[in-house]
Amino acid sequence: MHIRHVVPAIAVLAVIGAAAPATPAASSPTPAAPSDSRQFMIHAAETESAAFLQYAGYADGALRSGRRDLADVWQTVGQVEHQDHWMHEVTQAGLYSATDNAANVRTAIEQAGHAAKAYARWATQAPENSAAAAELRAAAARETAAAHLLTQALTALRSGGKIPDPPSVRTVPVQVSNAPLHTGSFYNVLTGDSNSALSTAARNWAEYQSHAQTAVNTGQARLAALFSALAAQERYQNWAGLSNAAGYVNSEATNLKTSIASEQEAINMYTRYADEAQKAGDTTAADFFREAGGDEVGHQRSFRQLTGSS
Repeated sequence: MHIRHVVPAIAVLAVIGAAAPATPAASSPTPAAPSDSRQFMIHAAETESAAFLQYAGYADGALRSGRRDLADVWQTVGQVEHQDHWMHEVTQAGLYSATDNAANVRTAIEQAGHAAKAYARWATQAPENSAAAAELRAAAARETAAAHLLTQALTALRSGGKIPDPPSVRTVPVQVSNAPLHTGSFYNVLTGDSNSALSTAARNWAEYQSHAQTAVNTGQARLAALFSALAAQERYQNWAGLSNAAGYVNSEATNLKTSIASEQEAINMYTRYADEAQKAGDTTAADFFREAGGDEVGHQRSFRQLTGSS
């Protein structure tokens, strides 16, 4: 089950891994939030990118069974999580630059390397000869290749050379399972909110999407194409393949139950972060966290209505 857990502020940077050390770019139009609020923003952003692909997966499953009504709700909620919450959080945290492509590529290289090591480590924890082990090893290989392409791109940016061609991406259809295919701690390794296989793919997907937009806005079409392909790889190969291996997308009833639980954890997270930011005197962050928490209350109410409960 994907649940958005709240973690202590001092643990956030360790949870995020390689993405956290990124510092606000001097060219960013928005100053970074104060230290504690910045850490809260970083963790919240990770949960929101994971939520977007969680709900996208549920929407795919609903469409396959002819439930356009359910798919529309999951897609709409997911858009709020990404376009509203995630975008605000990474901007306030100053994670990425709006103009410096080289800085963004350096961040992406670090993150791809971190992901490759994480996937390889998780593969050793998978049942021997399982689909999960194979998917984790394949994802690790793709991350290693992505880091290599990005390193080439960084060299090209510095020297005025040619940005490498984007990788070919194979779309993996999201499968609906009757129940999760793993249990216990290993299922959490695959699907947990923070520092899991699915959250890693989601975080990289969101990061690459952002970098692609910066690249195209600054006249770097080939770099934008590279980042767009890497984003597609994260979503349609890594996330989808790992979701299938985990048995993550289940029946509409089960997915709605999980969505309701996920929204409750998001409500709890934003409530705590708002309180902490208010105590620290960061009223701007506190106001945002309360607003985002209010959105999550509405999302949960919508999911409850779809189950026939109020």
